[in-house]
Amino acid sequence: MMKNRNLIIGTALAALVLAGVIFAVACSSSETPDKIDLSTIHTTAAETMAPETSSSPEESSSQPAETSSAEADNQAISFHLETYTEGETISIQYPVLSGMNNEDAQGSVNQLLKDNALAILKAWDTESGGCTIQIQCQVPSISQKRITAVYTGYASQEAAAHPVNQFYTNTVDLASCKDMGFSDFTDPYTMAGYVLSDDVQFEGVSQENLEALLEERKTMDIDYYTDIFEHADFPFDAETFWPSSFSYEKQGVIYFSIPVSHVLGDYAIVQFTPETK
Repeated sequence: MMKNRNLIIGTALAALVLAGVIFAVACSSSETPDKIDLSTIHTTAAETMAPETSSSPEESSSQPAETSSAEADNQAISFHLETYTEGETISIQYPVLSGMNNEDAQGSVNQLLKDNALAILKAWDTESGGCTIQIQCQVPSISQKRITAVYTGYASQEAAAHPVNQFYTNTVDLASCKDMGFSDFTDPYTMAGYVLSDDVQFEGVSQENLEALLEERKTMDIDYYTDIFEHADFPFDAETFWPSSFSYEKQGVIYFSIPVSHVLGDYAIVQFTPETK
């Protein structure tokens, strides 16, 4: 069993059970405004795009796949994907940077990226055995300033009714070798209002699932979403906590996940484009 019970979809499932009670008490304070002013939300400049790459699933494979790079006057930063494996049940891809001017800083960034990619091992307590984790990595954004990794796949425990779909992200500032999160891209409270508004847009959700998702959303309030957005993203202690939301930015568009029921996929991706709001 997992060490923490607020993993992955725990927050969403608990919230669905309690929402009926909370709604009656907190209705007056949680009501979402009819129209939320989203025009002044902070967003950083668009990053240089990098196409998806892949590598064979071998233990910490050092053979680079096709690489992508972001070039400066005297610096060309590139990456390739490596794969951490444990037997046939665990496989996790993660990016490895090359080309930074400061080799020590590059080593620190690469270690941080790897540690965060493998944090899911602690969250699912793989040392006890009987766990399957399959995670693929994409790098939607890389520049001289930062790199963003997006992780998707699934995890399951032995004898579990079904696997749990996984989505987590990691954006690292290359100059400071520090994680960047939700509050670096936008404001948690305003995005909570956006999720509850009629303007909200979801990425890759069918019309059928969208209707069900919007019905499920009715059981949540602005305080619930604000809280999970305030605690989104790295850094965190994966042995005791796993965020219910992860975020990243790609070419000025902000993407972030919200937890949903398993029948709807365990998570949904919200898309926010500041200039259109």
